[in-house]
Amino acid sequence: MKRVDKIIADEEFRSISLMIKEKEFDRVFCRHSLGHSLSVARIAWIINLEEGLSLDKEMIYAAALLHDMGRYSVYEEQGMSHHEAGAYVAEPILKRAGFSDEEIEEMCGAIKKHKNKSEAKGSLEDVLYRADKLSRNCFMCDAKTECYWSESKKNKTIKY
Repeated sequence: MKRVDKIIADEEFRSISLMIKEKEFDRVFCRHSLGHSLSVARIAWIINLEEGLSLDKEMIYAAALLHDMGRYSVYEEQGMSHHEAGAYVAEPILKRAGFSDEEIEEMCGAIKKHKNKSEAKGSLEDVLYRADKLSRNCFMCDAKTECYWSESKKNKTIKY
């Protein structure tokens, strides 16, 4: 997974990850850390294997690593959702990592749409959405009574 290794070595990726970590230091709700992104990647890969999908492992990991980069506040202040901003931030990082334009388009599309359930069952956007939700341990969350997520989105069991 050489291209994924290039992402985690990318200066912009590291810089934004650090800013998000610092900004969310005392956040009571779910954080958007590297640990979260790796959980999303691993769960997405398990979904891919268990459902017999043919998604590319590097694309799964790359999209998962970058899906919450838009939490970086500058973009939110400009009126972008973190989903849109994540795709915006991801594109140049993916280019530097060596992904093709077609791969970047698919991954950025999945990042943009990871907030809502996808109609495209088995697609990268579908798997990223499901893995993102399943990565959250709502059943043990200290902030579950204050959480703004609807009950239907909350992960109440361990599935993967």
